[in-house]
Amino acid sequence: DYAAQLRMPGDTSAEERHKRVMEVLADLDLTHRKDVQISGLSGGQQKRVSIGVELLTKPGLFFLDEPTSGLDPGTETALMQLMRRLADQGRTIILITHATKNVMLADKVIFLARGGYLAWFGPPDEALAYFDKHRSERDRRAGKIEFDEIYAILDDPSKGKAPEWAQRYRESRAYQEYVLGALAGKLSPEGAPTVRDAGGRPQPSAGASSRKISSLKQFFVLSARNIKILTRDKFALGLMLATAPLVSLLDVVLSAVMGRDPFSFQDGDIARVMITLFLMTIYGVMVGGISQMREIVKEADIYRRERLVNLKILPYVLSKVWVAALLAFYQAAAYTIVHYLAFDMPGGALEFGQVYITMTLATLAGMMLGLFASALAPNASSAPLMVIILMLPQIVLGGALIPVPDFITSFTSTRWAFEALMSITGPGSDVAADACWKLPQEVQAAMSIEDKLAQGCRCMGVNMLKEESCNHPGLGAFWIPAVDEPLPVEPAPLPPEPARPVEPENQSDNVAM
Repeated sequence: DYAAQLRMPGDTSAEERHKRVMEVLADLDLTHRKDVQISGLSGGQQKRVSIGVELLTKPGLFFLDEPTSGLDPGTETALMQLMRRLADQGRTIILITHATKNVMLADKVIFLARGGYLAWFGPPDEALAYFDKHRSERDRRAGKIEFDEIYAILDDPSKGKAPEWAQRYRESRAYQEYVLGALAGKLSPEGAPTVRDAGGRPQPSAGASSRKISSLKQFFVLSARNIKILTRDKFALGLMLATAPLVSLLDVVLSAVMGRDPFSFQDGDIARVMITLFLMTIYGVMVGGISQMREIVKEADIYRRERLVNLKILPYVLSKVWVAALLAFYQAAAYTIVHYLAFDMPGGALEFGQVYITMTLATLAGMMLGLFASALAPNASSAPLMVIILMLPQIVLGGALIPVPDFITSFTSTRWAFEALMSITGPGSDVAADACWKLPQEVQAAMSIEDKLAQGCRCMGVNMLKEESCNHPGLGAFWIPAVDEPLPVEPAPLPPEPARPVEPENQSDNVAM
């Protein structure tokens, strides 16, 4: 039904679409299996469904590449008989096969020698007679020729090379009748087939005209299909919804170990603030990326097929993005709420909203990395490695573990999210606002306590130990009562030293000494 919505004209009603789907199921002898998921069908039935997707728009021409490969003999026969029925309805079916059991069902058969040389084109029964002439007398006495033997005949160098087989066929009656005779009057002077209109004027050869479906309708159809697939897999959906709350419970463990109030002026610690905020950004980016890493690669075959018909890239990508955005809103809410429950966060409702928006954007950025990895990955098994390659720089270069120049970290979404969270909660805002910290280090070292007071330094000198002046996590632990007492009065100068007595010349005179 979703394939029909993407391929059939936009004005097709739901009743007409359902009727066409049921007609195709009847043609494929799948009506009794219409309520079974694709994964529950046998290999032959899945191939029939694949053909049925193309039958929805009633095409006149089919190309099938080994549709019977991997099927048991009974299923292969049933599929070939289905091809025969479809051909009897007026369709042209061209298929490649190495299973020759049911070749007699075809109207014409082509045999190609190595290098693409045409060794035969014509009815299958005449092909047997044509190649039988090249068998040995002993092989003829052994039994009638089978199609399998034609492979051996064409590969036998003693019976001719590929160009020789092509030349033999061009000299045969079959070539005159089935090639030249069929194309008589249908070739332009350049040798290309042409089609003439009612007035006899040549027209370019073309297949069935494609019915354009608007990008907006494709977006809605693809979105509905994504939601259907997501909600049908109950375990995967439950795991996706449970991951964010479970991961965010690590904040509860951290609060039990590190304390609930890392922002406290008395007992806080700026290192703990940085760790807890940076880990929250890592939760969002990594869980978001991992949740989306298979969204595109898992349906690569379907995507390629639909792209060949009429699928546009933008509606396809947007149908993935908005579902990811929906999950990002949910996951960000889980991270933010649990973090606020685990730690005493500064600010009020405004800061809570800003933290939630930041986490939503960080989670969505991680999901976009996951979709990007899914688009790059050649198969589903390599998608996790692609995500790891994209995620590790988000951790190492996020700006919290080691100081890294801005031009290196500018492409990491964790850096921007971490900076935003630090700015919203403001643990270092008083220090950043103090002009004294912007002075050269040699000037800072030369300033006395009086100089720092005179300059009005908020977070330098004795003011740094006052919460109302410099509310920085953990500084209150260094406060002592003497900080709030006035500076000691300068003592009176000492009296001058008395004059030193003159040393006697006769040092043996004890009285004089």
